[in-house]
Amino acid sequence: MGNRAFQPARILIIGILCFCLGSCGLVNPRPPRAVVETAIAQKLSQTQAVLYRQLDATTAPGDLAQVGRIRITDHHWTTLANQPAVEVAGTYHLRGGALTAAQRRQTRNFDLYLRRGDSQDQWLLLEPVLGRSSEVLRWQSTPLFQPETDSPA
Repeated sequence: MGNRAFQPARILIIGILCFCLGSCGLVNPRPPRAVVETAIAQKLSQTQAVLYRQLDATTAPGDLAQVGRIRITDHHWTTLANQPAVEVAGTYHLRGGALTAAQRRQTRNFDLYLRRGDSQDQWLLLEPVLGRSSEVLRWQSTPLFQPETDSPA
């Protein structure tokens, strides 16, 4: 009989724990994989554009490498510039472009900082910017432009 008296308390405690664990994901969700892929691709595109301008420009812009095989190994929420941000880490591979087979097989690490934008589905890429020698590090936010998806009319 004593065991039955604890049954409602157990159910209540389990319910509270499930709510707390579930709400953690609702308040500070993991960024969608497409957002992470877009952030990596945007950074890669910026780097390639700089290199393209500096080189002999023998590679056409359409022949640039693209991001593929993303693996997210960690994500956790933190605060940057007094704003909530999520740090996402993992690996990716490159595909396409004028890459050799060895370059396509190479695993590259990434570490990104993302923040939610004004709307529910908007994300911003946060990048550190060094100020003058006497200034502290500041964070620049860049909107992530995700490819448009076709929706029925």
